[in-house]
Amino acid sequence: MIDILHLHPTRPVIVIGAAFGDLMLEVDQLPTSGADIKANEMGQHIGGCAFNVARALSRLSIPVINGILIGNGKWGQAIKQEMEKEHLSPLIFHPARDNGWCIALVEKTKERTFITVNGCEQEWSPELLAKIPTPDNAIIYVSGYELVGTHAQPLQQWLLSQTGDKTLYLDLGPRINELSSEFLIQLIEKQPILTLNRDELAMLMNRIDQQEGDNVVAAHFFANQHSCQLICRFDCEGATVCEPDNIPMTESAFQVEVADTIAAGDSHCAGVIAGLASGLSLVESTRLGNMVAAIVVSKVGSNGAPTRDELAIFAQNQ
Repeated sequence: MIDILHLHPTRPVIVIGAAFGDLMLEVDQLPTSGADIKANEMGQHIGGCAFNVARALSRLSIPVINGILIGNGKWGQAIKQEMEKEHLSPLIFHPARDNGWCIALVEKTKERTFITVNGCEQEWSPELLAKIPTPDNAIIYVSGYELVGTHAQPLQQWLLSQTGDKTLYLDLGPRINELSSEFLIQLIEKQPILTLNRDELAMLMNRIDQQEGDNVVAAHFFANQHSCQLICRFDCEGATVCEPDNIPMTESAFQVEVADTIAAGDSHCAGVIAGLASGLSLVESTRLGNMVAAIVVSKVGSNGAPTRDELAIFAQNQ
């Protein structure tokens, strides 16, 4: 049993990536080209992978070094206000562009589809990155969305320059196939923790080791071959941890009524990082991630991350 109320972070946590506006619409199903459909408005939130992770960590009383770009327009202003509300100290500001925004279409099946307008969160520079403190033994979270595009190279080089005492926690997402082979190999040589859903896992296995077949067998081979740690997320089937020289360990999902799956992966990342920062093993931390994700998917939108007290109550009821 994890003593959630007495988790004490001993490692710094840095969160790098995006915050932007989420406009949520509920639809029966996605429209075909040229169709005219009706939708129900589900609200407007501040989201983005990194912001979702940072917000969830802050609510769990895990201090965050905030490496999220804030733009110079209306979305940037809204994001700054939301950060301050969540006790996240604004740190880096883009001088010329506003943050991006997206429309999230949520179908009756609870599956979600995003249409995104990019903003300053895609425009990194050495000067902006130099403003982010990098204390010894830090855990550094980065989303794959910020590692692709014409302005991604400064962030790529910043990641590769981090010293070996740091732990890179990477949620590469569906952008795996857009990363250059050279950069992807260099990144894996840093021996990061990789978190992937079943589709992303298949993409990575195919690109690096040309492994096909059973996902867990391929992931276990990958972990041993590259001295990496993998968290393979299989939705309602739970998450499997693959570590070098250890047998794969599966942590079951917690059963809840799903409202939608927005921020499910991000909240899982936050739970895992909270555990790692507090000295838990990767398997224990993954169980914590499963709990946080279960609470988030039981609520509408990206803003459902629990406080530490709420998480403790959830755990007691399982």
